[in-house]
Amino acid sequence: MKVVKIAFLGLAASISINCFSQAVEEIVVTGERAGEYTEIPSVTFKKKADFLVQSVQLINDSRSPELRKSEITNTIKNLIIASKKIKGIELSYGEGFLTPININDDALKIMEDKKSSDTSRINISIKIAITAKEIAKEKIDELKKFLKNANLVGRTLLEEKGDIGLSIVNPEQYRYEVLSLIAKENTKLKETFGSNCSTESDGLTGRVEWERVAIDELILFIRFKTKVSCH
Repeated sequence: MKVVKIAFLGLAASISINCFSQAVEEIVVTGERAGEYTEIPSVTFKKKADFLVQSVQLINDSRSPELRKSEITNTIKNLIIASKKIKGIELSYGEGFLTPININDDALKIMEDKKSSDTSRINISIKIAITAKEIAKEKIDELKKFLKNANLVGRTLLEEKGDIGLSIVNPEQYRYEVLSLIAKENTKLKETFGSNCSTESDGLTGRVEWERVAIDELILFIRFKTKVSCH
């Protein structure tokens, strides 16, 4: 029996999935295509982002720690109130995995600046929902306008951190879309190599991974190998 081995491999995605939780998660992706083109698997599922995301830092240099905390907290409260008036705007926090902001959450910590003893900071994300029919530039303009009009309290400043990122909610929900595309690819392989050939795929139980390919789009994929056996 002659065995022809054809491997379709997706290597490291732009964000590690080792810490992926079983719960529904929102993943934030920054930067476009971190790896080489050859590192992206041949079978992928392209999807529009659920949100466009801008990371920001709130900075305050009021004299006392208590006053700094109060002014930053009240600024966040103002942002939350303003976000409820604009469809699709939400506040989140977290690195890699985004969580809706709860002002009373202990995980939402205001950090003291190590280089300047009279300055406090906190990193949060402001995001705007985007649908398949909406234009990224227009949504980014809405997001930028929201940030520009932020009601900052006291000596609080708002600084943007990096470029616009994107996020996707629960990428695992698209597993069967990816698997369906892999199945179609295997069918085409059998048609190409002839009726005396069969395919066998390995790695299909792996996690769904992702890579950003445009300002508002990403591809989802599963790392797998397919072996074509011809008798």
